[in-house]
Amino acid sequence: MIDSKRRHALQAAAAAALVLHRPVWAAADPDVIVLGAGLAGLNAALQLEAFGLRVRVLEASQRIGGRLHTLDAVAGRPEAGGNQIGLAYARTVDTAKRLGVELLPMGRSPLFKDERLVYFIDGRRMSSGEWAASPANPFPPALRPMPPDRALGRLLGGNPLKSISGWRDPANFIYDVPVLDELRARGLSPAALALLEVNNSYGPTLADTSLLNLHYVNANFMEIMKFRGPTLSVKGGNQRLPEAMAAALKGELRKGSRVTEIDSKDSGVSVRCADGSQHRARFVVCALPLPALRTVRMQPGLPDRHAQAVSQLAYGRVTQLHLEVLEPFWESEGLSPFLWSNGPLERIFPNDARGDGQAQSLTVWINGAGTARWDALSDAQATQLAIDELVKVYPKARGAVRMAARVAWHREPLAGGTWANWLPGQISRYARFVDVPHGRVHFAGEHTAHTLRGMEGAMESGERAAAEIMGRL
Repeated sequence: MIDSKRRHALQAAAAAALVLHRPVWAAADPDVIVLGAGLAGLNAALQLEAFGLRVRVLEASQRIGGRLHTLDAVAGRPEAGGNQIGLAYARTVDTAKRLGVELLPMGRSPLFKDERLVYFIDGRRMSSGEWAASPANPFPPALRPMPPDRALGRLLGGNPLKSISGWRDPANFIYDVPVLDELRARGLSPAALALLEVNNSYGPTLADTSLLNLHYVNANFMEIMKFRGPTLSVKGGNQRLPEAMAAALKGELRKGSRVTEIDSKDSGVSVRCADGSQHRARFVVCALPLPALRTVRMQPGLPDRHAQAVSQLAYGRVTQLHLEVLEPFWESEGLSPFLWSNGPLERIFPNDARGDGQAQSLTVWINGAGTARWDALSDAQATQLAIDELVKVYPKARGAVRMAARVAWHREPLAGGTWANWLPGQISRYARFVDVPHGRVHFAGEHTAHTLRGMEGAMESGERAAAEIMGRL
C-alpha cells in the first residue's frame, strides 16, 4: 500500500504535472477514464482522485460492484460474489474504515461444523463418520474424514512457493502442468480422482487444472491464516463497500456505458461506447474482466502475448442456486443442510449470518463441468431439478424451500466467469503480460493481481494501475 509520506509527495508532483502538461483539449474532459466500477476500477479511481487527477468511471451495467454482488432480494442477503474479508485484506479493510463502512465478524454457524457435514455419494446419504469408514471412500487414512475438495489441498503436500507472489516466478513455472498428472503419479485411484474432480474450483476437470495455480491458491490461504482474528463481512452486504467507494468519487460515474472501442495515441486516449458516446482523456485504466475485454476493439492492437491472454485465459464456471428456507426441513432428522455430494447439487452452504443455526437461505454451489447440465435448463426446469435432488437427500425438503435466485457468472457477458482460472501452461505464458500497460492504457482487475487473490487482489491491482499513471506524469 502507498504510505502517507509517499502519497503526499505524489500528490504534490501530480498537481505540478497537471498544471504543466494538461493538454488544451482536455479542459472539459477527465485526466483518466476508468473502465469498470468493480473494486479494481473504483480503487484506481479513488487513488487517482486523491492525487488531484480528474476521473470519469464508465460502467457497462446498471449496478455498482462488478462480481461483488449482494442478493438483497433474497432472505439473508447471500453473496453471489465475494463472500468473506480476511484480516489479511489490508487495502479492503482500510478502505472500508476510511469510508465509514462497518465491518462485522462473521458468526460461526453450528450448521457448518465438520461433524455435521452431510455426504451424499453415489446416491447414498452418510454422516461424516459414516463417510470416513465407508468402503466407498478411496482416500488414504489421514484424508478419509474430510470432504474430497479439502483433501485435494492436503494431497499436494508442501508448497514449493516461498512467497505469496512466487507463482509469477519463472523458477516455479515447472509446476504449471495438469494437476491430474501429479495425482496419478502419486498413485490416486480412478475413484479418488473422480471425487476430487467434482468440486474442484480451479478448473472444469483435473486435466484442466494447473498445479501451479493450486499452489498459488494454497499460498493465498496460508497468507490469510497468518492474521489471527475473525473473518469479516460488510454490514448489510459486501456490495455496500463498492457502493460507498462510488459515492466517495468526486468525478462522474456513468452506468450503462459499455465500451466498444479504445483508441490510444501519443496525445491521449479516446473511448467509444455502445450508446454512441465518446470520451477523451490522457490515460485509461481498463479494469474489465478479460471475457468482456474480448468484445472491445483496441487501436493499436495489443502485443501478441497480451492479445492471446485476453482471448484464451480461462475463467471459472460456477452455478449458484439460492433457495429460501420456508421450513428447517433438516431439523427433525438432526441433520444440517451443509452438504457435499457427487450428484447434481454438488455442495450446499447454509446462509446463517447470525450464527444461530437458523439458516434463512441455502446456496447450492456447482463447479466446473457440473455447470453444463444446469446451463441447459430453463429456470423452471432448474427449480424442479433442484427440488427433486434435494428431496433425495432430505425427504422432508419438498415444500420447505423455494427458488429465489439463479446466478451463473460464466453466462454473464460482462463477466464471463467467476475469476481468472489459469489453465495448465497459462500462468507461465501469460501472467507477466496481462498487467503491462499498452500505450496510455493501464490494466487492473483480479486477473492482474500479483499477491492475494479475490477482493484484495482487485484492490491491489487498482492501486498498482493508479501508481503507474502517477509515475508517468
